[in-house]
Amino acid sequence: MDPENSHETQQSLSAVSIKLPPYWPNDPIIWFAQVEAQFLTRRVTNEDTKYSYVISSLQPEIAQEVRDLLISKPSDQPYKKLKEELIKRTTASEQKRLHQLLISEELGDRKPTQLLCKMHQLLGTNTLHANILKQLFVQRLPSSAQLILASMSDTTSIETVAELADKIMEVTPAYPPIAAIQTSQAQAQKSEVQQLSEQVRELTAQIASLKSEVRERSRSRSRSRQRFNSQSNNTSNVDSDICWYHQSFGDKARKCRAPCKYPSNFKPENEQASV
Repeated sequence: MDPENSHETQQSLSAVSIKLPPYWPNDPIIWFAQVEAQFLTRRVTNEDTKYSYVISSLQPEIAQEVRDLLISKPSDQPYKKLKEELIKRTTASEQKRLHQLLISEELGDRKPTQLLCKMHQLLGTNTLHANILKQLFVQRLPSSAQLILASMSDTTSIETVAELADKIMEVTPAYPPIAAIQTSQAQAQKSEVQQLSEQVRELTAQIASLKSEVRERSRSRSRSRQRFNSQSNNTSNVDSDICWYHQSFGDKARKCRAPCKYPSNFKPENEQASV
């Protein structure tokens, strides 16, 4: 058997068990390092074979980035050229990576040491003062961890800070999922609206009761004034020439205040003379 054909056959058999991971646009260099490690362990060295395996593992949106290389396969070193173009076309620009590092990169559900690795990756070949990078890193941590780490010396390395942050996070209660927080907030808002609605109903009922009470008191005062006016009119109709005692007690009055024209005061002259 031809040694070259034998080598290609052995290489093809070794490559059968290769299963490349999905392409990782966040860090193409690391992805290719994993791929080439598999090629090495399976003794795959043929450019065409490696090219074919890489193509088969690309997601549709990634394959579109190198569409020209897929339609027209490079005649010379196809794997090498595909690798170079994939890294070039899918790697985030330096400006975008620095923006992510300085502003948008968050801890999420990762460990602090994992966050630090990601920040170093975003920094790339750029340089940043150690204390500034450390401050950016600490700002991404929960407030409970920040309070503890604030007491550490400025000379403490960022790697040491990250390892300590891992330990702090292990003993710190985990934050509830975002969905749970949103649900809790929605329920709290709904409960608050219900409470306000109930308070409005209670106030409305109280106002209605007060209005009714005010109307009733107004009617009562009106009736009192009417009775008083009636009594005053009745009193004014009584003969003003009769004293109060006779007006009040009539014949039973034991006193009399002059001048009083009550009939019992005017007796016949012979009766008055005999007295």
